Amino acid sequence: MSRARRIARDRRVRWALDGLWLLALTLYIFAGMDAAPFHGDESMLLYMSHDYHYLVQQRDVERVLYRDPPIDPLEQELRLINGTIPKMAMGLAWDLAGYTVEDLNQPWLWGFYDPKGEWNEWTYSRAFGHMPSEGLLHAGRVSSAALLALSALALFTITRWVVPARWAAWLATGLYVTQPSVLLNGRRSMMEGAMLLGATLVILAAAGLMRAQARADVSGRARWAWALALGVAGGVALASKHTNALVLAIAFLVALVEPLLRRSAGARFNAAHVARLAVAGALALAVFLALNPAWWSDPLHMPERVLELRRKVVEGQVRGYGGFDTWRERPAALIDHAFFAPPQYYEVPVWQEYIGDQITAYESSLLSGRLGGAIPGWLVVVAFLYGALALAKRWRDGPALLALLWPLLIALALLVSNSLNWQRYYLPLQPGIALIAAAGGAWIVAFVRPRARSEERA
Repeated sequence: MSRARRIARDRRVRWALDGLWLLALTLYIFAGMDAAPFHGDESMLLYMSHDYHYLVQQRDVERVLYRDPPIDPLEQELRLINGTIPKMAMGLAWDLAGYTVEDLNQPWLWGFYDPKGEWNEWTYSRAFGHMPSEGLLHAGRVSSAALLALSALALFTITRWVVPARWAAWLATGLYVTQPSVLLNGRRSMMEGAMLLGATLVILAAAGLMRAQARADVSGRARWAWALALGVAGGVALASKHTNALVLAIAFLVALVEPLLRRSAGARFNAAHVARLAVAGALALAVFLALNPAWWSDPLHMPERVLELRRKVVEGQVRGYGGFDTWRERPAALIDHAFFAPPQYYEVPVWQEYIGDQITAYESSLLSGRLGGAIPGWLVVVAFLYGALALAKRWRDGPALLALLWPLLIALALLVSNSLNWQRYYLPLQPGIALIAAAGGAWIVAFVRPRARSEERA
């Protein structure tokens, strides 16, 4: 066999093994999907998928446009403060599963109180149509789990581009998919699967653009293609969950300054470079608007309305459920949720009474992810610190710098802006943590292996 044929064969084998690994992770995600304990926000997202009925089945754009006064105040508020892709994906899922809009549940009754004491939030919601049927819930979870699996594929590719060792991509995706909070919230019929996919796609496109910028043999057409991909990914990420705006800011910033940091003959910060990113930014906004028909009636004033609605929601959550008492609690919560905390199945303590049996069954199924606690957490911390140092040494390499800043700047933003000790709000950290920890693992192995071999020869 010729050398070229042998190389091609080895490449196909490696690709096949990569595919089998990603397939195994996907099967693991789906295997525990139905066992994941229920959350009331799943009812809210499935209720929001009425918009799929309005837009796709009835083709009634007028029904979802912003109005003052609104046709349905709750529907309009939920439509404005939440992303569109998760609910539309859920609508497609229940449509393909044979369900209709008449099968949709009503929104969850958070804070329900019966002065007579005959009902509580759980019993009333189950009895009067505020909880989805098992089949409807399954359909919604299929859409979310599929988006989570695709985010693992994106993370695998990012890691292959950032870390030289091929097995590091296996480690990164393994850490990511077995992270208990990622698994739990990504499996549920909520926004987190879509949010994580949108974020990883933005980082993937930005890394691809910077790789193209760094190579003198890459045509301008290829660089434009990556810039347009970044714009589309950015719009999709924003339409998945508005908090992905921070990921866009990080990606665009690093892509913009990358030619200034790189020391090579091909490093050019010129008009064409700026134009590509400007077009990518405009495309991201255009895609976001295209995916948000509620904005079409008054797009210029919509950001202000959305921010005001979101502010009121957060203030209500803090009043109702309590926030951080001091600033010192914020870094402790961030580190805990990033590395050590078990999955947070609920944010309201009384839910232990409602889903305690579901939690027990889920945790005993061996499908809830890797073990939490001090020892696994510290192993990831050590790998993360080594990975951060390894990437910091390569700070002139655009993809490496992007991988480093991705979780670090998100962590900084959470410290400043997040006022609730809710694990879901820390999920954007997890793909970046997994990537940096994998880089650390590769650095440790590369450091130890030559020394171990030299000792064997001695």
